[in-house]
Amino acid sequence: MDQSLFIQRGVWARLGLPRELCWGFIGVFLFITGATIEQSWLASMLQTRGFAATDISLLSSIFGLCVAAVSWFSGIGAGVLGVRRLMWAATVCYFAGSVPFIFVALPDNHYPMMIVSYALRGVAYPLFAYSFLVWINQRCEARILGRAVSWFWIAFGVGMTIVGPWYSGLMLPAIGETATLASGFIFVALGAVCALILNSDRPRFTRSQSIRQAMGEGLMVLVREPKMRLAVIVKTINDIGKFSLVILMPVYLPRFGFSIAEWLTIWGLVNAVNIFASYLFGWLGDTIGWRNTVMWFSGTLCGLASLAVCYAPVIFGHSNAALFLALALYAIGLGAFGPLSALIPSLLPDNKGAAISCLNLGSGLSNFAGPVIVTLCVGPLGVEGTLWVIALLYFSASIMTVPLKLPGKAAD
Repeated sequence: MDQSLFIQRGVWARLGLPRELCWGFIGVFLFITGATIEQSWLASMLQTRGFAATDISLLSSIFGLCVAAVSWFSGIGAGVLGVRRLMWAATVCYFAGSVPFIFVALPDNHYPMMIVSYALRGVAYPLFAYSFLVWINQRCEARILGRAVSWFWIAFGVGMTIVGPWYSGLMLPAIGETATLASGFIFVALGAVCALILNSDRPRFTRSQSIRQAMGEGLMVLVREPKMRLAVIVKTINDIGKFSLVILMPVYLPRFGFSIAEWLTIWGLVNAVNIFASYLFGWLGDTIGWRNTVMWFSGTLCGLASLAVCYAPVIFGHSNAALFLALALYAIGLGAFGPLSALIPSLLPDNKGAAISCLNLGSGLSNFAGPVIVTLCVGPLGVEGTLWVIALLYFSASIMTVPLKLPGKAAD
């Protein structure tokens, strides 16, 4: 029996978790936890060390550019070089960047070394995670693909926005910043073992093209296909809130009496809501259509939530409940973007590798766009004005999803 058909069978497959790929999902969760352990508190730490807001946002922006470039490459490179090879390379990059960043650049407050080593560290997690996303798209049938990619984003989100912040909140007071960062090595190593050793499935790839030809084709797709350009923009908007809120909120919330520990706890709690929302919208996407799900729910809910996050502290003051509800609405809207990871590759069924590279490019650009929006807007507009800009971008994402129809379908 063809392995690609075999893995679609059984209860786990119907839930969107083919058993042959389960260790891969666990590996992504562990790797992301270790590789992004500092995301929710690095800006605050650098601020307390005397770094200016522009220095912090520049560091985040360069990190985001590297994430975007590698995210785009992972979709193309996985088809030519092989998924597993790229995931092993990601593991090496993580350690090569993390060791100088944690043990030299941060202790010495050496800003140029911070930029270089943090950028190299930033190469690791998108190369690892988005290569596995290619693996999922290769191996899962369309009827379960929406649920399968929702599990990918659940694993990704739980590591980055739930376990990472909660674990950091416990470890920072107990063992300090350096040891907390270094403990990420354990998570990353375990993630690589789970995804690449315990996971026995073997993705297929062909070497019919050179890497140069494949990269050229990936660029030409953006030139030839208007839908792909729109898809990249929508996918970029997808996560801008996530990567801007972690910069804005530690600065904004203390005005209303919130501590950093309270912010980390609430941020972790609301992202637990995202687990259920991601699977719900993955199932809904497989039921009513991936495009319809994104169009009606994603940008609409995230835009409303951005405004709620802005005004909940103003109206209710130091209210953990009000802030939680506002951020929970954002987490729900974020889950509704999940079907994009099934929709975008399916827009080009004859060139899925290039389509996945566009998907991954948008995912990576979120890392860059979020901090850049903060850099450009927070000075002239303040935090409140910046949140309005984010809200308007989210509303526009829903409108831009309308033309993203699957080939041969009037509605999807």
